Amino acid sequence: MVDVVGEYTKHSSVINKKILDVISSGIYIQGPEVHSFEKSLSDYLNSQHVISCGNGTDALYIGLMSLGLEPGDEVIVPSFTFVSTVEVICLLGLIPVFVDIEPDTFLLNSSLIEKNITKKTKAIIPVHLFGQCCDMIGIKLIAKKYNLFIVEDAAQALGSKCRVSKTNKTMRNCGTIGDIGITSFYPSKNLGCYGDGGAIFTQDQNLAHKIRLIVNHGQEKKYVHKIVGLNSRLDSIQAAVLSHKLTFLEQSNNKRKKNASEYDKRLSLITAISTPKTKLSSNHVYHQYSILLSKNLDREKFQNYLLKHNVPSMIYYPIPLHQQEAYKSYYKHELPVSEEVSKHIISLPMHPELDLIQIDFICNVIKQYVTV
Repeated sequence: MVDVVGEYTKHSSVINKKILDVISSGIYIQGPEVHSFEKSLSDYLNSQHVISCGNGTDALYIGLMSLGLEPGDEVIVPSFTFVSTVEVICLLGLIPVFVDIEPDTFLLNSSLIEKNITKKTKAIIPVHLFGQCCDMIGIKLIAKKYNLFIVEDAAQALGSKCRVSKTNKTMRNCGTIGDIGITSFYPSKNLGCYGDGGAIFTQDQNLAHKIRLIVNHGQEKKYVHKIVGLNSRLDSIQAAVLSHKLTFLEQSNNKRKKNASEYDKRLSLITAISTPKTKLSSNHVYHQYSILLSKNLDREKFQNYLLKHNVPSMIYYPIPLHQQEAYKSYYKHELPVSEEVSKHIISLPMHPELDLIQIDFICNVIKQYVTV
């Protein structure tokens, strides 16, 4: 699904040197490599503040924690997402309010948000799923109307941009539009390290200061604890790796877009398959290339057929979170689109190392199955 070894091999001489330089320096935590990477990512995103942390889940947890929400406050969130998005809400004693998704983009349906807002609603978490941005124009208008925080989950969409105004066509990086944005550097992400890592973005200096305290035990200086915090820090080796990989993120994302276009050419005429759609207000960096199978196709048999022919695939996500044992107590109403998509979605291999020969092979295997 993701050729992280192939990418490493291509850049191994530079990456190996960077890792060895960190090891020989003896500075493994909060060192110059971390500060340099934060500055580089800040410049890339055009974000005032970037604070790195231990992983993407921590980034969401810390981001919400910094907003000073109270137990029982409600957070609007899609059910069709990775578990971290909802997990952190519950860990903080907040209440997830599940909202359905759009049937063609799989993104949070902004037209359904307003009717789910109550007096307890305090925040919205738009998840920029699979590599493209939610409707941030609509979400920003709703947040402003009801005085709600926006925490963008950009863990799958780093490098994607979208419009934030109907009158202004200027595009902004996802994660820099709301009060807080987060990302993950899990190895399979578009910008991934060789372990765990994450980052939080904000344009608010006071929030940035608070977040920096939280990630490092609430310390303003060593052994002086201003607030209750936790230990969530990106290590210097991962920062060194990410600094180099950031230099070719645009190139990698462009290769993903090209690969997606090649998939589209070969699969879009197959009536039993729906290829992914891109919103007019966003671009797509294809963290995943996810297709929908028609109801007539048995997904399990289809997936087994692909595997038999050496084509890997994954299902993101087989069970919406509102139907999961851990979160079904928050279930208030059916989410028909999330429930239907989860039954028919499947993701094909997508990464910058994918070549046309491989794409042809994958698509020919698919065509053989659907025409049998």
